[in-house]
This record gives sequence, C-alpha cells and structure tokens, in this order.
Amino acid sequence: MNRIGAWLLVWAWALAAGGAWAAPPAAPDSLARPEFARWPRATQLRLARGGIDLRTAPAVVRLLRRPDLHYAVRTELMATLAGHYLHENQPSLAIIQMLQTRRRYLAVHDSLGAAIACEWLCYSYFLLHESTGLAYGREALRLVPHTEAGRQQLGGIYVNLADCAFGVADYPLAAQNYRKAMQLALQRNNLRSAGMAQANLAAVALRQQRIAQAAALLDSAAAFYPPPRKVGAQLVFELLRGQLAVRRGQLAQGVAILAAARQQAIETQQFRDEIELMKAAVPALSQLGRYREALAYQQRITTMQDSVFEESSARHARELRTLYALDQQQQRISQLQARTQRSDAALRQRTLLLLAGLLGAGLMLGLVVLRQRHRHRLASRAAAQRMRDRIAADLHDEVGTLLARVSMQADVLRQTQPAESPALDRLLTNTRAAAGLMRDIVWGIDSQADTTGALLDRMRDYLDQAAGPAGLRTHLAVTGLADDWPLASELRQHFFLIFKEAVTNAVRHARGATDLWVSLTREAGELRLLVRDNGQPAPPSGRSSGLGLRSMRQRASALQGTLLAGPTDGPGFSVALSVPA
Repeated sequence: MNRIGAWLLVWAWALAAGGAWAAPPAAPDSLARPEFARWPRATQLRLARGGIDLRTAPAVVRLLRRPDLHYAVRTELMATLAGHYLHENQPSLAIIQMLQTRRRYLAVHDSLGAAIACEWLCYSYFLLHESTGLAYGREALRLVPHTEAGRQQLGGIYVNLADCAFGVADYPLAAQNYRKAMQLALQRNNLRSAGMAQANLAAVALRQQRIAQAAALLDSAAAFYPPPRKVGAQLVFELLRGQLAVRRGQLAQGVAILAAARQQAIETQQFRDEIELMKAAVPALSQLGRYREALAYQQRITTMQDSVFEESSARHARELRTLYALDQQQQRISQLQARTQRSDAALRQRTLLLLAGLLGAGLMLGLVVLRQRHRHRLASRAAAQRMRDRIAADLHDEVGTLLARVSMQADVLRQTQPAESPALDRLLTNTRAAAGLMRDIVWGIDSQADTTGALLDRMRDYLDQAAGPAGLRTHLAVTGLADDWPLASELRQHFFLIFKEAVTNAVRHARGATDLWVSLTREAGELRLLVRDNGQPAPPSGRSSGLGLRSMRQRASALQGTLLAGPTDGPGFSVALSVPA
C-alpha cells in the first residue's frame, strides 16, 4: 500500500479516537498578543490547544521563547506546533517539537500525553521512511494508560505502528497491529475503521504472495466498509482490487480497474495515489504488449516523482532555514541568560565575600578544631581496625594452621589404628572443636565481617552444621534488616555466641523435636532474636540452670539487653533476646 491514503487513514483514526494532536481550526490572534502570558492559566491552555496555522505559527514560536510561560502551557503549545508541522508536511520539524513534548510529558508523569507524542513520532518517522518509528510506536503502547482516554487513543497507536512496520517491510509486525486495530474497532462498533484495517491486512497478504487470503480479506473489508467511501479510502480499495486481479493473471481487468482509479485520483488531485496506481499498472501493460501505454505511464511517473522530489527538496530547505533561525534565536537567548547569570553570580559573590569577611575568623577556628578531632578519630579507628585484622590474620594463619595440622595427623593415626582408640577419638573431637572455636574467634574480631549480612551468613552456616545432622528442619526469618547495615564487633560477636548456644541447647536437649525456628528482627530501635523448638523440655538441671544459660545471660547483660528462656505454652522451649540496635 505504501503511502496511498496514509494521511487520510491516520487522521481518520486520530479523529475517531479523540486524538489530541489532530489539526483543529486556526487559533485566534490572541496567541500573538503581548499580554498572553498575563491571562488566566485556563485561558492560556484553551488557546494553546486551539490550533495553529501558517499565520499564527510565528507567534507561537515567539511565545515558546518567553521564560515566564507556564510549564503546562509551554508543553501544550509545543504539542500543537508539532501537529501544525505534520499538517504542513514538515515531519522533520514535527519530530523536533514532539521529542521535546515527549520529554516534558514524561517529566510530569503524564503517560497519556507521552504516549500520544510517541504515536506521532512513529508516524513522522514513517513519513521519512525510517525504522526508528517502530521503537516509538512500541513505547507508545507501553505508556498508554488503562483508562477510557487511553483506550480511545489505542486504535491510532496500533495503526501508526502497523503503517511504520509496513513501510520498512516488517510484515508480521504490521499484520499483528492491524489485527489489533480491527479488533478494537469492532469492539467499539466502528465498522469503517474495521474495514480499513481489513484492507490493510489484505495489502500485507499481497506483499507476502498470499493471493487467496488477500482476496478474502478484501471482500471482508468491502463488507465492513461498503460504498460510498471517502476518496482516499476508495483509492486504497481500487488499488488492492487492481493488484489482486493482476496477481491472479487477469491482466486486462486489473489494468481497467487501475486506469479508472487513476482517473479518479487525477480529478481529486491525489497525485501520490496516482503515482502508486500507475506503478501497479506498468508491469501488467507490459505483459499485455501495450508498450506505448506502459511507456506513457512510466514517463508520467518519472515526471511526477521529479516534481515530488523538487517539492521535498524545497520543503527540506525551508525546514533547514527554520532550524537555522531557531538555532540563532536560541543562541541569543542563551547569551542573554548567561549574561544575567553572570551578573547574579557577581552579586552573590560580593555578598558572600562580605559575609565571609565578617565570619571568617570564627569559622576558621571552628573548622580547624573539628578537623583535628575528625583526623584523630579516624586515625584511632583505622589503628584499631588494623590491629583487629592483624590479630585475626595471625590467629588464622598460625594457630588455625597448627590446629589443622594436628587434626590431619590425628586422622592419619586413626586410619592406621587396627582397633578402636577412645583416646585418639577424643583427640580428634577436641581438635575439631578447637578449630571451630578458632574460626568463631577469628570471625568475631575480623573487621571485614562487621555487617548484618556477615552475621546472617554465619548463622545460616551454623544452622546447617548443627541442626541438619540432628534431623531438625530449620526455619530462619529475617525482618527489618539489610545485608549492608553495619554492626559493632562486640554486638555481633556476643549476639552470634548467644544464638549458637541456644541452637546447641535445642539440638542436644530438645527431646523428640522435629523443627527449629529462628527469627531475627529489627524494630523500635532494638535487635531481637528468638530461637524456638517443638521438642519436650529437658529436666531443670539440664536446661534452665546450666552453664549455657548463665553464659547467655551474661552476654545479654554485657550488651545491655534482656534474655528470657523457658518452655513455651505448647511443646517446646524458646530463647528470646532483645538488645539495643
């Protein structure tokens, strides 16, 4: 179909969908009056949406240069000016205005306005035969809101995206969006729009050499949109009928249909449609041996294309001149703004120098004292951190290596012993326990582990090591904590050791337990730990008065917190710790 009836189709869709960018009647001369910016906001917005013609366009360009223009009024004027440029067949200038309008709508989170801007960007790039329009068509579909106004705009977006896809030969995408436009038109009982969508699908099928499908689609389109039709729509139908007849081998019939449609295009001055009709007729005339007519058509096509090319070149030259004038005006505005900014900056600088002279001595003294204290505090903190890291590294490298070596040697001796050796087994157990304790000590003083994430990782590891072999299902819940939150080393170490002792007690003493629940919560300025099982509590001498509970209470007291331990209401035992975060 190329560009036959493109303007008519798109504007018809925009009008049917209530598009905000269709070219309305010309705005009154009020846009050119100097007191425009002082009128009420509602009046400015009404006039900004009223439309622009060749007479009022320069006044709108001057208005857009005014710095006191309200944001919403400026945006509406940009959108209306873009529509004017499209109406005047100046897509390059329209794209410039639409890009600015899209950015402004996105800045104020107006998704409908941004979607309409993207829709017309898609159409403008279609006029320029650029595939860039596909990206803006897809963006329009993403932005359009799920409101009644958005649904009214959706049909136009589908048609524009499909036209752009058809223009760059992406026929699957074109067919997909034409079908969506047809379904939407049928839902709204808009049979004419549904018929045009069917005709567009027929054009896609013809391009894909699906003759039977194209014929069925064209018949369905004619049923939806019977005569009388608008001129552009009628020429689309006649072009498709002629092409279909030629593809079926009915050359004479196809040429007759195309010739009649060409005569109608000449009478209504649809020059671009006339070119497309003659292009479709030339191969059929050649196959019929009517070479003189084919030559005349080809010469007419060349002449008209040259005229269109000259018109396009002239339009492009006008656009370049307009862009140059706008650029020069923008430069002058920028120079004036820069001069004003320099004057304001000089005034502010003199004021600041005066204030600095009055307050300089006191501020300087205070800054020096604060800087010295800050340096001393940073130096002390860095020295303590280096000391902790060095101790952790020494313990890990020296004592940890020694314990690993002892454990390895004990393993070797145990494997060479022919019979059981209780002493050797105790040595292995104690060595492994010492290695685990050493890892806890190194982790406790390592400055790189002073975060909530390191504590949670350590807790998960210990749950896997202790509760897993005991057959307990573990459940760890964390609320109100982020992995990168810092924790003081003393708080982290005591907290983990209390958790470890509570889990160990549950593993050792919870008779018949199947689950172990651990929750870690931060709220109301407190860090709270709860360890609970569902087993039968041990006798008082085993759990409530043991060394483990006394150790946990001492550590909670060192953290200025509270620890509660005892049987739950149902089966099980719980340990609850609450410390200041």
